Amino acid sequence: MTISPLIKFIQKIPLVRSSQKFGFTICLSIIGAFGNYIVGQDLIYDNVVYVDYLKTVKLSNTGNQLSFPTVDLASTSKAILHLKFDDMEGGFKPYTYKIIHCDKDWYPSDLQEIEYMDGFNNEEIENFEYSTNGYSDYTNYNLYLPNDELTWTISGNYLLVITDQDLQVPVITRRFIVSESVINIGHQSIKPRNVRNINTHQEFKLNISYENFDINQPQIELFTTMMQNDNWNSAKTNLVPTYERGQSIILDQYDYISFPALKEFRSFDIRPLSYTTEFVRSIDQDEFETTVLLDSTSIRAQRNSVHELDANGYFIIDNERYRNPEVSSEYCNVIYNLFSNKKFEEDLYIVGAFSDWQAKEEYKMYYDEEIKAYLGQAYFKQGYYNYMFALLDKETGNLDIDKVEGSWYETENDYFIIVYYREFGSLFDRILAVKKFNSNQQLR
Repeated sequence: MTISPLIKFIQKIPLVRSSQKFGFTICLSIIGAFGNYIVGQDLIYDNVVYVDYLKTVKLSNTGNQLSFPTVDLASTSKAILHLKFDDMEGGFKPYTYKIIHCDKDWYPSDLQEIEYMDGFNNEEIENFEYSTNGYSDYTNYNLYLPNDELTWTISGNYLLVITDQDLQVPVITRRFIVSESVINIGHQSIKPRNVRNINTHQEFKLNISYENFDINQPQIELFTTMMQNDNWNSAKTNLVPTYERGQSIILDQYDYISFPALKEFRSFDIRPLSYTTEFVRSIDQDEFETTVLLDSTSIRAQRNSVHELDANGYFIIDNERYRNPEVSSEYCNVIYNLFSNKKFEEDLYIVGAFSDWQAKEEYKMYYDEEIKAYLGQAYFKQGYYNYMFALLDKETGNLDIDKVEGSWYETENDYFIIVYYREFGSLFDRILAVKKFNSNQQLR
């Protein structure tokens, strides 16, 4: 079926208009999906946007939109991390920020602020600009860390909390990590030993060497986390050593560090609006907004894998016409689809870094029996986006990408390894090293 019949069904798809004024809401469905929700504190120790009028939230290393927010403790550079977000209600609001030191499981540590930071929490975000695009009215906020008001002093997991001072409620939480880089992490890609996973999974053996760092009981003091494409929600956590060898520990159990390889990401590019790019069927601009219709898509679970250059789930904000894309870019109503002969039992969403790898209501898709397709629409700021289709298991809260997209062992993925250290008697978890590598890199 061609995509043209979709036009008559567009009005059926729920869409929150950017011009609408929103009230404060905490999404209880999201809160229920996280075990480390602290009752009474209104905080979820994960990457969460608590209100629906804040869009395009991104925390990354300064100058690199495709980076995982991580800092070397020994670095003396200022403004290593960059947080940016848009307030779709426009105007100015007094947003403040603070950092909270967390343990390896993303619960607040037992430390006092003075023990993990220099400076002051709850300072106001002073860097903001009003949008210059005639179609989209928003205020863009920017925060750089560390800064003259605040810096961290020890390694570990950190939660950045943005609070609306008028409402006295948290509106954004973002995770970042600070590492000491005092040990070495080696990785080796191995053939999955579970024969059912040979063609679908990527499996690894890890070697953590601490020759220049004294660890008395590595079997019980070291813990490792490994993520695929910087997605915390599918991370392997609290991985413990299989055995010791000299001044190293080896993580090499059967089917222990194994990830579905999935497929290359789907993508769409709306940096230009004067012409269509690959995977964009049409662009319609009227006096109120711009509507982007994506090409028709289908289920890939049983299709052969095709290697395509992607950004491994990330997105980039940019446009081809104006300078300063953070305030000159337009919010477009993007209409997307997935043709399927039958409706899934589970709810279907599009997910990626733009959704914090979570099943958010604004990205939920709705099945239309007449055209045998899932339809969805949401506002996206001009840029380049990677995404996947995923089914939500309502009982567990887990997202199943494999059922729709399929999985093939040759898919190119990024992996990120974090090694935590809790010395016997210590009050907090240190991060001794991190490592990022690509599955297509030469093995070592």
